Amino acid sequence: MATTKEKLIKHKKRNVRLFPLYKMVSWDLLFYYPIIFLFLTQVKGFSSAQVLFSDAFYTLSNTFWQIPVTRLVDRIGKKNSLVVGNILYAASIFSMIFMQEYYELLLIQFIYALGYSIKGICEANILYDSLPRSTKRGKVFSTIDGKSTSYFYIFEAIASTIAGFTFVINGYIPMVLCFLCCVASTIISFKFRHTTIVQNKVEPIKFTKYMEQLRTSFRYCLKSKRLKSLIMFNALLTGTIIGIVNLRSSILEEVGVPEQYFGIIFAILQITVAIFTRNTDKIQDGLKNRTLAWLGLSTTISCIVIGFVGQDELSKSSFILIVTLLAIQYMSKGPYMGLITRYLNNFTNRHIRPKISALRYLTANLSTAIISLICSGLLSITTTATTFTIIGCITTIGIVLLLDYMRDKVGLKPEEYSKEDIRYSINKPELKK
Repeated sequence: MATTKEKLIKHKKRNVRLFPLYKMVSWDLLFYYPIIFLFLTQVKGFSSAQVLFSDAFYTLSNTFWQIPVTRLVDRIGKKNSLVVGNILYAASIFSMIFMQEYYELLLIQFIYALGYSIKGICEANILYDSLPRSTKRGKVFSTIDGKSTSYFYIFEAIASTIAGFTFVINGYIPMVLCFLCCVASTIISFKFRHTTIVQNKVEPIKFTKYMEQLRTSFRYCLKSKRLKSLIMFNALLTGTIIGIVNLRSSILEEVGVPEQYFGIIFAILQITVAIFTRNTDKIQDGLKNRTLAWLGLSTTISCIVIGFVGQDELSKSSFILIVTLLAIQYMSKGPYMGLITRYLNNFTNRHIRPKISALRYLTANLSTAIISLICSGLLSITTTATTFTIIGCITTIGIVLLLDYMRDKVGLKPEEYSKEDIRYSINKPELKK
């Protein structure tokens, strides 16, 4: 009979093998993003400003759920939490298909945010917890996660093409396909195994004590200059990436791109991001300490240029330029998502990682909500092109200021960090006196 340790090793290997398949169908909603703006405005009859406001409400809901979700994950484990998150995903899409009123959309966004919060804390940590502890753990994680993400983008490219053409036939078809993918994600999530075997039953921690532990973890994150810098940078860049999701569809609609081509355009973008995500390590090795600067500024500056190009009537040259600029944003998005997780997980253990993830998503959600609200307000008084320009200018200034602040706090050699920065490191390097 296998020992407890052997079972644990077997569970971890199973999780590592299963993770690429899971992420390929589960990392984000398939068949959804190329058509959701059109679905909500054309099929359900909501205005562009209402859609952007619902995005802001969703991210605020995400913020609301971060603390309760962190406690949930600690109580029932990452695997069980992941199952719950996927069930909520599927329920949200199913409800969205049948909704009629705007308040129903907001309620669905509230439930969907709960599912997303759970998945956001658990998914990457399930893989990281399943990898052997070593100095190369971060790089191994980045390699597996990058390949898994590239598989997702390839699958999403195919799904995007199908979504665009099926939407023209019937606007509900892509949403039904999205729901079926959520069901598949739920089934796969049941197959993960726990990577911590509890031999003795432990009484649940009281809420007051738990909150004190959480505050201690957050204080650690804020005392660590490295973590604080990365969390602030992630908040601004992730807020920009997510906050302008529906602006991309809006600008294409505004310049007169036919609906059936939306899927093809997003498929091209997904193939682009898949290629660059698969080469995340090469990008990191090539750019080194300039990686975050390149990824951040390419995203924000492209927003400014899209705004200027989108002011003119659609022509062949302007259409190609807009798609190229959107591709640049996707080129940055793929590698960034994997690298920022790797950077944040460095010098941590399995107990602190969920807390760091919670703080990461808490700040990112607040930033996304602010950017979405700004976009919603601007869309009610001006064009999508002008909105892109304003958002691009604001976020570019923010990224430049943060990069200057991070200059002597991130990207250092291990021995150059303070003890507070590596307090939770499993393999702490010897510090120079």
